[in-house]
Amino acid sequence: MNHKDIDWNRLWQEARRQKSWRKKGEKDWDRRAAGFAKRNIDSSYADRFLQLVNIEPHWRVLDIGCGPGTLALPLAARVQAVTAIDFSPAMLHELEKRAAQQGITNIATIRASWSDDWGKLGITAHEVVISSRSLAVDDLKSALEKMNNWAMEKVFIADRVGSGPFDPDLFAAVGRPFDPGPDYIFTVNLLYQMGIHPNINYIELDQTKTFATRDDAIDSCRWMFEDLSPADEVRLAVYVDERLEHNQAGTYYLRRSSPVKWALLSWEKRTV
Repeated sequence: MNHKDIDWNRLWQEARRQKSWRKKGEKDWDRRAAGFAKRNIDSSYADRFLQLVNIEPHWRVLDIGCGPGTLALPLAARVQAVTAIDFSPAMLHELEKRAAQQGITNIATIRASWSDDWGKLGITAHEVVISSRSLAVDDLKSALEKMNNWAMEKVFIADRVGSGPFDPDLFAAVGRPFDPGPDYIFTVNLLYQMGIHPNINYIELDQTKTFATRDDAIDSCRWMFEDLSPADEVRLAVYVDERLEHNQAGTYYLRRSSPVKWALLSWEKRTV
């Protein structure tokens, strides 16, 4: 077999069918919007992402799967405009609420998914297109082509490395099998076949997270599962308590054994 004969899009789809976690739909993200915003809005991830991107003031940025504005909000202060799209109305509401609180007026929000007709929704080409931890799609090739087609200058993708934000040890502690599904290497190989040779940087986050309460620490782990039984909840709490440190100031520290790592893929605009 020649490497050109490998169908990376099909392999991506097959690997996604084997993953342990269920793809979240609009209603799932609506339910999780407030908690997700609380966990991510001031995360070090956004700082690391923006440090690796040489931002230009003239950019208009299309943020696909923007969530509660993890990147859209800090980007808005440094670029001409941001168009933030997400299929979750609650996520867009969180973004709009925070933008209003911060006096940000150059973010336009549009409810849209990867499979929608962006042209019919009035989404035009932007200098820069980003997909930050939002490439959980069934048709990876179509998503990559769409990003490239809507970008005038550059594309940035933050894609999971290995287990990414999932904690394999926690799955084992709860008694669940764990298969993270396909990661960034599928994206890299598919881009190569499309004639795109991306630059690759890595974002590795601190393994220790800080929480105000024990319940907040447990909540930060619960999102990985969909259907925890009372016995599972006990096992999850035991796992957290074994790793939780509490200092005299009242702060809680939770350290996971495996780092959270993302690959930042980027390329100059080319026509596919």
